[in-house]
Amino acid sequence: MSQTPTVGQIVHYVSYGTPGGEYPSVCRAAIITEVTGYAPPEHADDDMQARCHLAVMNPTGMFFNEVDYGPQNVPGTWHWPESVDEPGQVEPEPEVWNPYRERAALVAYLATQFPAAFAYSDPDEPDWPVIYVTTPHGQLSWHISPDDLDLFPHVPTLGVDEAPAWDGHTTAEKYERLIALTSNVAGL
Repeated sequence: MSQTPTVGQIVHYVSYGTPGGEYPSVCRAAIITEVTGYAPPEHADDDMQARCHLAVMNPTGMFFNEVDYGPQNVPGTWHWPESVDEPGQVEPEPEVWNPYRERAALVAYLATQFPAAFAYSDPDEPDWPVIYVTTPHGQLSWHISPDDLDLFPHVPTLGVDEAPAWDGHTTAEKYERLIALTSNVAGL
């Protein structure tokens, strides 16, 4: 798969695990927060050269690191999420590999770190709740699929009259705020 890494894309980071094997090396969901180096492959079969800053999501918290692109299963590297179109890939369970579900899982984690609430407040999408997350860098909001609400048992659903008012941010502004938040938390 030949893609160009850009800020905001979801990728997989391969953890190192522990030397004694208590914790194995596993893939973790991550978001690219900055691309520090990129060289496209010269041939279709070659690997690209890319170094990116990542916000990596772990069950016990987030960490931030600058990481090189690498083949799948190489600890300390990142790669694109596996696709069933690649030769030799086993079809994964859809709920695990669906990119929108992955995004929802990352937003669910973000909602554990900052005040958040759901509201069915978009008249154009009345069946899809909007999550509003209030951060020191401003409001962030996403439409969440009703199929992914099981990821958010910790987020209350408010009536339209009680819900935070959308501050009018654009998608670009939302991700600029998220990058600023990530930089602040990472001490960059």
